[in-house]
Amino acid sequence: MHLVWDWNGTVLNDFEIILRSTNDSFGDHGLPPITAEQYRTQIKMPIRAFYADILGHEPTDEEWEALDASFHRYYVAYERQARLSDGLPDLFRDWAGRGHSQSLLSMYHDDKLVPVVAHHGIAHHFTLVQGTTPPRPARKAEHLQDHLRRLSVDPSQVVLIGDSPDDAHAAQSVGAHAILYSGGFAAAQALAATGARIADTLSAAVEIIEEVVAGASDSRA
Repeated sequence: MHLVWDWNGTVLNDFEIILRSTNDSFGDHGLPPITAEQYRTQIKMPIRAFYADILGHEPTDEEWEALDASFHRYYVAYERQARLSDGLPDLFRDWAGRGHSQSLLSMYHDDKLVPVVAHHGIAHHFTLVQGTTPPRPARKAEHLQDHLRRLSVDPSQVVLIGDSPDDAHAAQSVGAHAILYSGGFAAAQALAATGARIADTLSAAVEIIEEVVAGASDSRA
């Protein structure tokens, strides 16, 4: 089996930094801050659609580009303050010790992702660390499809651990499986609506991987 880890909100415990970067960016553009609850209940992909809900209108290309650039400027300044989520990196070693492979997939820009993964000293655990490159996909499904193609793995033997409905939709679209971590960005209600298995800790998520894959195989038999 192969395990694909999501980065922001899953491997990296960076919700507070994401929220701070968002609000700093909004402040630069004369917009009011949002609360953690607002973020968790309204977050959606693509991020531009999330901004449309917050702004109350579809952002123009100019507004979107300015907000996005401002957010990333703040996030890059703050991101190394974030820590790995509880249970890591031990879970990486445990999974590899079972004889399985794992990789890291993120919608974060590849040229920023690779250095920060290296900063945390965990790159060697993954067969592939992949962020996005231009033209950047709006949703994770296309990105995951390319990721699995590069790895030459059977999607039916792949589990994606992430923290958003978009992770579940991406896995479903390619014939893989998803386990959603409730300690990330999205509200529990949004995660439950996907029908994917939910785990409150990453340790619990890893423990049910084989059960999730076996259950899907049984349902197809």
